Amino acid sequence: MKIGNVNILLCLLAIVGLSACDKQEPDFFNEKNNGIYFDYETAAELTTKINFADRILGNPESLPVEVKTKLLGHISQDARKAVLKTRPVEGYPEAQVILPEVEFKDGEYQKYVSIQVLRPAERETEYAICLYFDTTEPGALGAGIAGRGEFTIFVQETYTRPTGWDEKDWAVSYLGNWTPDKHIFFVNLLQDNNYAANGALYDWNKLISYNTQAVEALRRMQQENPDTEITIDIPFSTDCNYSKPYYWASEHEKYLGDYSASTFALLAAAVGANTSNEVELLGSEGRLVDLNRIAVLTMMRNYNMYYSSWTLSTSQFSKNCWFPMFPNIEYEVVQPDCWTDWGIGSGQKPTKYYGEYSDEKYRFMISAWLEHCIATDKEFMLWQLFPLVIDWGVFDSVWDDAAGGEETMKECYKVIKAAYDAAPAGTYSFTFPELVF
Repeated sequence: MKIGNVNILLCLLAIVGLSACDKQEPDFFNEKNNGIYFDYETAAELTTKINFADRILGNPESLPVEVKTKLLGHISQDARKAVLKTRPVEGYPEAQVILPEVEFKDGEYQKYVSIQVLRPAERETEYAICLYFDTTEPGALGAGIAGRGEFTIFVQETYTRPTGWDEKDWAVSYLGNWTPDKHIFFVNLLQDNNYAANGALYDWNKLISYNTQAVEALRRMQQENPDTEITIDIPFSTDCNYSKPYYWASEHEKYLGDYSASTFALLAAAVGANTSNEVELLGSEGRLVDLNRIAVLTMMRNYNMYYSSWTLSTSQFSKNCWFPMFPNIEYEVVQPDCWTDWGIGSGQKPTKYYGEYSDEKYRFMISAWLEHCIATDKEFMLWQLFPLVIDWGVFDSVWDDAAGGEETMKECYKVIKAAYDAAPAGTYSFTFPELVF
């Protein structure tokens, strides 16, 4: 019984020993062997994939791939050379790489070899290249372990839209539509490959910061290189505090007023300007009269929003949007919400003083009041014609005392009516009420 147990034990030990021999590393001290191989255990490890879109920072023209190699045979103090070469991979365009010289010396038997993989010629296309050791070169190391003589690299530059940058997301309002080039721009601007990670594009403060930094950087680029086309289109936002554009001259101040980041953003939106075309659309002094017309139209539309939707005091309108007006420029006008036959108040107070609305009448009123303000050195504000505010408590428009209330409208009426009466009868197709104070 004891002898039988010993025999079984010996058999088991022999099996284990044979199994261990199968997994042993090649005999490095066997002088009959003198080969090299890629030092990986499985076939899957003999391939790697790299995507230039994952490492944008600095716009590298190449990326390193570290490949493990090992010698099969005796360890030598003499330098030994391996000849690394490439061949195409069937079904893929050929990736371009820079191969190093591979030399083992001073007793080395394993080392990492760094392959420089060049940026693919085209985006959204996968390239490949196969590395192998040429054992036919004179003096080169021979073949190593079967099945470990090739290493394949797959390379591409394929971008994925970050989470939070779809057309319906906030990010579009501050960063514009996503493109790969814009994504690359932001990585390098912010020095962060992961600027859009971890919900960053849902963070309002970060979007404001990203927008402002992008605008300032692109303006510097345009100023320093006037002939360079700016292709990154970042929208302007009234939430951002931009510095005055470098092209903003004294004529801009004349026709568009003292620079304000918020009014600039309103005007930019009105003319479709962004960082890619702002110099063309906003920088030319020859376009300033037209820009003034557009700016005033924008101001009128915003005043209706401030009155009806925001229910601001009229005296606050100019803090949010103000552009100068000129008596020699004919403007397109927008009917004031407070002077309509719909909505809260239904235009009762303006109709009492000015009669029925018409665009022609409104243009005359603006011109008469503007010329009066210029002649008397009085600051002209469009809202002075309608010093009203919505009072939700009574669900009606009431006099805005902060803007002078009814007394301001009386003064406007007197000036406008005097200008109207000064013209020959029948000059105009509209009339004003006859009021006595």
